[in-house]
Amino acid sequence: MNYKIEKYLEPENKLNLLNFNSNNSFYFIPENINDETESAKYIYSESTTDIRKLLKAENITVEYLTKDKPLLRARKSADWFGPILFITYSLFTQNSALIGVSLNLISSYLYDHFKGNTESKNIKFEIIIENKKKKEYKRIKYEGNIQGIKELESVINNIEK
Repeated sequence: MNYKIEKYLEPENKLNLLNFNSNNSFYFIPENINDETESAKYIYSESTTDIRKLLKAENITVEYLTKDKPLLRARKSADWFGPILFITYSLFTQNSALIGVSLNLISSYLYDHFKGNTESKNIKFEIIIENKKKKEYKRIKYEGNIQGIKELESVINNIEK
């Protein structure tokens, strides 16, 4: 498993501009949030639609950052580029079991997605975690195989609440 944890400074200003009010759920963060000022032009990974349906089937709420119709970016590659998942503070502190369940669902989805392919597939996605007490955000950049996704739960839980 290959991951990197770093402070993520950008979202607070953007979230304030969007009048974002976090609740006990996941959100998708657009890939171009740092570059784009108009929320109608935000671009998300095309995998957000599949991941959203997958989680919704298990009664796990995941929303796009804004109410605008999402623009999706398709990539033609042997790698899988997942969405940027935003974990709100309330989800992180009050319902952290959903994080593990969600990661297991994504892992299962990827096993099915790559079914019959014997090559090792590279998975890339990011998770942003809100910490209201410290007034900061942490970003986990993951790049690795499907098996490593299950280990991310302990990485997330080890980030100070």
